[in-house]
Amino acid sequence: MVATASIKMDELLASWLGSDGIYESVLRIIETQKAEMATSGGVNTEGDGKHPAGTGTANQGHRPPLSPKPIGPNQTKKKLEIPPFFHRRRRRRHPSRPSSSSDWNYSSDDNDDETTGASDPESLRGDLSFLDDDEGDDGNPQLPSPPKRRTSSSFSSDQTWDGIYSAPSAAMENSDGDDERDARSFATDPTVAGSAGPPPPCIAVRAQALFLELGVLPPLVDASSSSSSSSSFSQLDPADTAHLPAILSTHHQSNVYHLTHDDLRYIPVERFEKLTKELCQFPSFFHKPLYRRILNEWERYLSGDEFRRDNERYEREMMMRRRRATETKTDTKEGHGGISFRRTPWQVGTQQPQTQPQTDEPLPERLRQPFPHPLPTPPVVTYGMFHRYWIKELAPHDRDARFFRLLKQPTKDHVTRDDFFPYIKELLDDHPGLEFLSNHAEFQDKYAVTVITRIFYSVNLCHSGRITARQIRKSDLLSVFHQVDEEEDINKVTKYFSYEHFYVLYCRFWELDNDRDYRITRDDLLKYGDHCLSHMIVDRIFDAAPRPFEGNDKVELDDQGNVIPKVSREYLSYEDFIFFMLSEEDKANEVSVRYWFQCVDVDGDDKLNNMEMRSFYAVQLHRMQCMGHEVVPFEDMLCQMMDMIKPASTEYLVVEDFLRPHCSQVSGTLFDALFNVNKYVHFEQRDPFSERQKREDDFETDWDRFACFDYNRLAMEEEQREEEALEVEWQNPDDDDDEYNSMGMSGSSEAPF
Repeated sequence: MVATASIKMDELLASWLGSDGIYESVLRIIETQKAEMATSGGVNTEGDGKHPAGTGTANQGHRPPLSPKPIGPNQTKKKLEIPPFFHRRRRRRHPSRPSSSSDWNYSSDDNDDETTGASDPESLRGDLSFLDDDEGDDGNPQLPSPPKRRTSSSFSSDQTWDGIYSAPSAAMENSDGDDERDARSFATDPTVAGSAGPPPPCIAVRAQALFLELGVLPPLVDASSSSSSSSSFSQLDPADTAHLPAILSTHHQSNVYHLTHDDLRYIPVERFEKLTKELCQFPSFFHKPLYRRILNEWERYLSGDEFRRDNERYEREMMMRRRRATETKTDTKEGHGGISFRRTPWQVGTQQPQTQPQTDEPLPERLRQPFPHPLPTPPVVTYGMFHRYWIKELAPHDRDARFFRLLKQPTKDHVTRDDFFPYIKELLDDHPGLEFLSNHAEFQDKYAVTVITRIFYSVNLCHSGRITARQIRKSDLLSVFHQVDEEEDINKVTKYFSYEHFYVLYCRFWELDNDRDYRITRDDLLKYGDHCLSHMIVDRIFDAAPRPFEGNDKVELDDQGNVIPKVSREYLSYEDFIFFMLSEEDKANEVSVRYWFQCVDVDGDDKLNNMEMRSFYAVQLHRMQCMGHEVVPFEDMLCQMMDMIKPASTEYLVVEDFLRPHCSQVSGTLFDALFNVNKYVHFEQRDPFSERQKREDDFETDWDRFACFDYNRLAMEEEQREEEALEVEWQNPDDDDDEYNSMGMSGSSEAPF
């Protein structure tokens, strides 16, 4: 009994020293005591140039200890105490903190609407600097505070088309004459304008500069013959580039977005990448999907009532301007003829006054009478089409809302996995790190499926298979897309896009799928990780594990002919296996905790009681006995886990108990104890300082660590198989011998060298 108690005390001491805060505090106490002993023993405390103060020469043959922080003559030693395991952070009142919660101004992240306007996030955020202290009131180091709320994705600059919210006059008064620059210089780099210089130009001027640089101005063709008859007009095929000038000419002065010839200037799709990256602030490989979206939105605009309403509104505005000019001739002479419906697109942002008053602008003939035939959608994006798309889809929204609206279908309020495929396809075609997959179409599809499934695993926390605007805001999906766009090495983007991670996932799935039907059965899953999982948890994975894409492979029809998804729980698809493997190899995140909690919660009451844990652990006890390992009773295991997790109730566990900050690294230990015998035995036999070394490596998550090691293992096995195949090829030259003997010559069957 005494030996057992001592073993338990050693285990508790090892786990206690494994904490980072405890380890650092013990080291500081040891070093402080050594320094005090050296000082009291007559060691030089002032320093003589050869030996620093506070150090001796007797221990020069050994590794020198860490030097303590110097203490000045007017400073007193801070009392070092071992902090408690879970010390609550104390909030101190800050002088600038408001007296009530109603005085706070929160950022736009609290707004669930996807149509958040452009605003300055710094002006909407309260002063939270008083929460960034590293030490509490008692001087003891504190646990790291919870992560701060993600900053707003709003823009700090004006995103309206004409720049109606900018203040160019005030900025020009504060700037010198030497700082005035051409407006087109801001088109590619809007950040060149300093605080003392002129503000960056509006979106219209920057778009004009990019269309002048990248676009093509088509010649105007007399399309009256094409518009006079339905038969001749229908011959204008948008897919035929030879008819492109005629198609664009039909749009000239036919709507409010193509009033001038310059509005017909277009950018081909292969040159649209720069505008997508610099002006729209999307990843560069989004240019083709964005191009198609603009064309589709323009086609919907032409076929809808908005096209007719805009023309009628423009006609009424022109009539009011002419009437106002007639009534007020003095204002007409001075060039102030009322408010225009739309500023001239190629004069937006200029400071020069217009030479002719806008009141004399006549109503175009094409707008005076309805166009008799529907306009064809051109195969290119013109300046006018981009103008309308920016006003309707980009200007009213922030970065996250723009990203969400571009991904989803126009008639939907969520993003499905099929919406991601066009963007992953463009990534496969454009990214230099995936160029070697260009000749392997099958693996391109599997890579796309893997990336999309990993996105849904991390972003769609409710596992509904539909990503909402709120989930996009809470995630880092847009920033990761920008990261993969700028990073040439695809493996450095460990979130979602790493090819090495895809290689590990697919090879593990391929090893278990013996019949090559892309389905994992219960018997196949039992072989995972050298049979580390119990049959009880495997049954629960098939019966209760989350499956966001279930029901998509089989459908049934009811009596009325409606489609009824038929859920098949007899096998795991590749997407289901990705969810399982990501949760199995990294149990320190919220998604995996909820995944396994749902599996072990047999009765479905959202509570994990002792009976449920005992039923799972009974299978583990039998397996440990058969494998010859030391058997740990259920009571001892449960006591140890309760000490680490510290649940709110001693009768049961809820999922919130695992999601607290101090449980992030130990929550998976309980699940391993219940159904993964190999990992639980490894936990019982662990080195006290191995966990500390693991936390100090370069890997951000347990999955990144596992994927790196497993990829190296798979790569070495692949190289070994290639070397063995090469040796067999040289040692069995049967085909060459048969050809040699068929020529009437005899020779040895051995290799020539």
